Amino acid sequence: MLQREREDKTNEIKELCPSGIKSFFQCLEDWLSDLIEEQMISTSYEVVTVNKQKSGAYKTKRFKLKTGEDEIEFIPNGRTIVGATGKIEMKTKKGNIFFIRDRDGIWKQVISKTPFNVETLTKPYFRGLLKSVLS
Repeated sequence: MLQREREDKTNEIKELCPSGIKSFFQCLEDWLSDLIEEQMISTSYEVVTVNKQKSGAYKTKRFKLKTGEDEIEFIPNGRTIVGATGKIEMKTKKGNIFFIRDRDGIWKQVISKTPFNVETLTKPYFRGLLKSVLS
């Protein structure tokens, strides 16, 4: 019985993460649509395989933003925080930032792990964050 529950939970995670990740990327594109239209930022997608020891492998997309010489990658990173249904790593030249998706489907930036502190992503918040890693 316990094995069956674990398999059901694993399948649920595999279903949640890819659709949640897709909605995260679409949200970013919406928030940056004016900059994309003005060709200040270009975007691209790349199919990647996420291979997690416990939950197995699945294909998903990596999202890239490019502005001038700067490139930022958003890479799906599995579900490693209790209570999260998705995790994405934002890789920049200044360092990495993590976003998690809570059980209600709301994406948040992980500010600190101890004590655990998050900030809900909104358009103004994300644009400010993007500006800080690009300047």
